[in-house]
Amino acid sequence: MWCGGTMLGWWNDQRIWLYQRITSYLFAFIDTIVHYLGYTDSAFVITAKVADADVSERYKKEIMEFGGSCPMFTILATLALLNLYCFAGFVQAAVAGTIGFAEVYETMCLQILLCGVLIVINLPLYEALYLRKDKGKLPSSVAVKSMAFAGFACICSKFIY
Repeated sequence: MWCGGTMLGWWNDQRIWLYQRITSYLFAFIDTIVHYLGYTDSAFVITAKVADADVSERYKKEIMEFGGSCPMFTILATLALLNLYCFAGFVQAAVAGTIGFAEVYETMCLQILLCGVLIVINLPLYEALYLRKDKGKLPSSVAVKSMAFAGFACICSKFIY
């Protein structure tokens, strides 16, 4: 704010920081494992940096730009949906009374808070997956893949516990 930025710009910077940490460490880990297994080095595709008038307008309005399909977006969307599914499952179980809300609140208060904060941070990602109609939205293929991966993770967790 002191340097002339806006609150929304700061919040978007926090989101990008989180997204960079999630994807960069995961890609580095996968690349290292693949390298040690003797497979070829992974190649990163350079994306176009040309911006049209619509992109510039969204930038001025501080709307996050996604607009493409890459593994990074699938990972981010999967993790965001997994947080949403887990939080919704907790809320549904708490409302239905199948879990003792007081007991869970005492033992898992910070986990619930962290999950809620991650949902709020990922609101533009949910919007880009399902609500936006402009060219900056995420492709429907990313939405389908991420819902499938997150659903599979939820189903696997039901069998483990």
